[in-house]
Amino acid sequence: MNKIDKSLQQVDYNYFVVKGDGKMITQSTASRGVRNGLEMLDVREGQHVMEIGTGSGFSGALLSTLVGPTGSVVSIDIEPHLTSRARELCEKKELNNIFHATRDGRKGFESGKPYDRIIAWTTPESFPIAWSDQLQEGGLIVIPFQVLPIARCIVTVCLRKVNGILQGEAVASESYIMMSSEPMQDLKELAGYHVQAELVGEGDEAAWASSRWLKENPSQEWLDKFTSTQPESLPFEETGEEIRAYLLGKNPEGFTNACHPESGSWIGYSSPTGFALASGHQSGQWLVTDSLHADVLRNWWNEWKRLGKPRFKQLQPVLVGDQVKVKLKGGE
Repeated sequence: MNKIDKSLQQVDYNYFVVKGDGKMITQSTASRGVRNGLEMLDVREGQHVMEIGTGSGFSGALLSTLVGPTGSVVSIDIEPHLTSRARELCEKKELNNIFHATRDGRKGFESGKPYDRIIAWTTPESFPIAWSDQLQEGGLIVIPFQVLPIARCIVTVCLRKVNGILQGEAVASESYIMMSSEPMQDLKELAGYHVQAELVGEGDEAAWASSRWLKENPSQEWLDKFTSTQPESLPFEETGEEIRAYLLGKNPEGFTNACHPESGSWIGYSSPTGFALASGHQSGQWLVTDSLHADVLRNWWNEWKRLGKPRFKQLQPVLVGDQVKVKLKGGE
């Protein structure tokens, strides 16, 4: 059993994420996402860790056990009721090596630097320079970041500080809500892919679509066509989700993410005149308006296969100014 498995056995998930009324804390990260983030972070005993996004307190408690009695954790959240609640829960469990602070996570926590590891469970709109400044040489940062300016393009990246410069190490598929500089009354303002989409229908469970061309030409007619087109058999066995990492790395013109409240997520190619979109999770299904759009998606699919069907492990994160981008390893 590895150290993360041991920590997951030691820390009671429900103790942290379930409130007194039996409801779950809204700002909770699924245990699978927490586990994947901690695996990327590679925490060692005795290290000093900064966590951005206290949430339920569960991830901070795991970090507390991972660094052990000789290590320490600083956990930051903009929501005072979350840091207060997590502090109380940790004190009851005698987790005395974790300190909770209420503040804008973009600023980090200067007085606690340098940190061996920094992890964020919320997505900054640009990379906070304070995080790099407060990281120890050789240390790791694991953060979610929107790598393309369209919806459903947030991934989690791991960066290492080498000679004062952050270098990309790994990419994972997990995504998290955008950061806020003030406490939020309604998380709906930050949660959900539709928040970043350029075209959103009406109603609580509305269809939406996101592509760079839609920023300049949002078309209700296009959305109506998307919602009325019936799925057909896709000439490939894989789901659209399997090609997502490749499209994030290549960033081709017309790359589009969309969602229908009944048929789920769709990914592929679109233009103002039509689309060819593969079902995100239903194998062998696509929405297609014409042969021209279908041919573009076929070409993308064939290129993905030619490259060996690259997944997230084949992506390399790169810090460009205050933005994080991803590219396919090997430069293709």
